Amino acid sequence: MIVFPAPATTTTRFAVAAEHVPHDLTGLLHDASGPYAAHIAGRLGSPQLEVVREDVACLRWDPRGIRAPRPEDRRRERAFHDAPKFAVVTACAPITDQPRAVQVARAAALHLSAALGGVPADLVTGHVLAAPTEERTRFVLADEWLGDVLPPFRANGRCTAAAPDRDPEGVNGCSCVRLRTRGLRRFGLPELQITDVACPHDLAALNVLRTTARRLLTDHWSWLSTGPADRTREIDADLPLAEADFSDFWGTGRRVHLTPPNPFQVRLTLLTPLLLAVAPPDDFTGTVNDWLYGDTLPLGMYDVIHSPATAPQAA
Repeated sequence: MIVFPAPATTTTRFAVAAEHVPHDLTGLLHDASGPYAAHIAGRLGSPQLEVVREDVACLRWDPRGIRAPRPEDRRRERAFHDAPKFAVVTACAPITDQPRAVQVARAAALHLSAALGGVPADLVTGHVLAAPTEERTRFVLADEWLGDVLPPFRANGRCTAAAPDRDPEGVNGCSCVRLRTRGLRRFGLPELQITDVACPHDLAALNVLRTTARRLLTDHWSWLSTGPADRTREIDADLPLAEADFSDFWGTGRRVHLTPPNPFQVRLTLLTPLLLAVAPPDDFTGTVNDWLYGDTLPLGMYDVIHSPATAPQAA
């Protein structure tokens, strides 16, 4: 069994970079429309939704640490780095108020971004958000909540192992890839990490993390609904995953059919109270790359990097 602390509250922050940011940001938010307008108005000014104007000269965080996860957003990344002013939205809320609290905060940031012509970013994941749209009402973990991006393939040329097309049987040709989530902590869960992955298996490893995160989050909210009195959580180190968990990560509204459809299992290890390692089950005799390359995982995990359904419309 694994035991980790379950915080009573968590904090999430978003920032909007712009050329001009007025002092009266609350006035702009009172003009918000859409499904979160009433929530924004009701929480504004409380710890659950605070908004402040910050000049670049007085920041306690570094805008240059914010990155664009997609190449097409590099221009917006540069605009975020070079902006003179920021509107920072902070939500400190009970974990029993999740995911609504973080959705309201992001909806507020997206409204400010549209009003100011700015660039929004998630300060928890450290990523520039995709072109601003209205926050949809249904929570979907794949909507940039996890900081789940692939590293540069072949370690940006630093990997010395043979390329996959020259050594297709080199399952364990390298161990360059380490993947870690950034975002689960705002829901009261430890982050997840998988290490020693060979470059050709990075997408399979990423989808294992995504599926594990979705399953843990589903179980976590079920646990919170029972009103636990203690502030620690105990879970089984052996976690079975199924087709439904992979589909629920994407929120597609339809099942992502995987082959084979039977469940597979991961082994969790507590590295720190805030970080869990994800690995093959104890009864698997090979390496993590043998596991990722073999026939244990459903085939869909090797080729789905973006939502397999049509991109959802704004709510």
